[in-house]
Amino acid sequence: MTALDPRRAEGLRARLTVVRDRIAAAAGAAGRDPGELTLIAVSKTWPFEDVVALCSLGVRHFAENREQEAGPKVEAVRRALAAAGAGAAGAGAAEGPATGVSPARGAVGDEVAPPGDGVRRPGPSGHTPVAWFPSRADGLATLGSTTGTNVPVWHYVGQLQRNKARSVAGWAHCVQSVDRARLVESLSRVVTESGSTIAVCIQVSLDHAGGSGSPRGPLTWKSLPTRENGDPPVAVGGARGGVRPAEVLALAELVARAPGLVLAGVMAVAPRGEPPRPAFALLREVSERLRCEYPAATMVSAGMSGDLDDAVAEGATHLRIGTALFGERHGVP
Repeated sequence: MTALDPRRAEGLRARLTVVRDRIAAAAGAAGRDPGELTLIAVSKTWPFEDVVALCSLGVRHFAENREQEAGPKVEAVRRALAAAGAGAAGAGAAEGPATGVSPARGAVGDEVAPPGDGVRRPGPSGHTPVAWFPSRADGLATLGSTTGTNVPVWHYVGQLQRNKARSVAGWAHCVQSVDRARLVESLSRVVTESGSTIAVCIQVSLDHAGGSGSPRGPLTWKSLPTRENGDPPVAVGGARGGVRPAEVLALAELVARAPGLVLAGVMAVAPRGEPPRPAFALLREVSERLRCEYPAATMVSAGMSGDLDDAVAEGATHLRIGTALFGERHGVP
């Protein structure tokens, strides 16, 4: 394995400290326990060595959005961690996780530890974290577990073409960008054929969620446009994708009935050129409505480097952080 440049390693460590402090401060301002929040490091375009370094610092969750890049990276990380684990077997047994980072409760990214029955109880503020992400064939296990592994949990956050579903389902624990009925069918088929399962989030389009500066005014659940023709839910379209908020429950029903799929919750990206807070407020309401029908679908993936404070204030449980952790991506969309 190629050694990571010491300056790069120190930069990652320093930025991670800043990000964790930001998240903790945002949680405090919102009256929330930082332990309810999970940091997802968006590692797209960055080398696998960066992922390995962050794993050693206690980061568990990573996200990719390009299928062609992600598969080889996931395998490279797996091999590197396996080699490192073989060399350190037993050395950190007394310290807890193989990362060497003590699983102190209340730390950012550490969710409430499951009791022996594996059922996850609500945290101090009432949020019940998603109980698990499905195991892949190589035995990757539970979300938020603190028992002896630094193997990452992988999220797919990009727009997913149906012909790439099989490839992504081969390594991802959670696909956060499910936004149409046909993609539900494709994912269900490929995971069922392989005898596995996968967690999914419904991606919600928050475009034109608005606020005082929006020509339409702020959207609320009651003001959302609905479709009357009974067609299956489809993505709104555009580069970011996402289903209309009013169609989330219909798509959730398809996911809940689909073999091999586990409905984890919702994901969204704040609209460009509009204040993020009203958009995240709408997502919160969508999530609350979803949980009325599917109580286990507690995941709210929202907030990135520039707007995580607003996302935390409006109930996000998972924060997708890229630039603030890894640095600027030059010339990459």
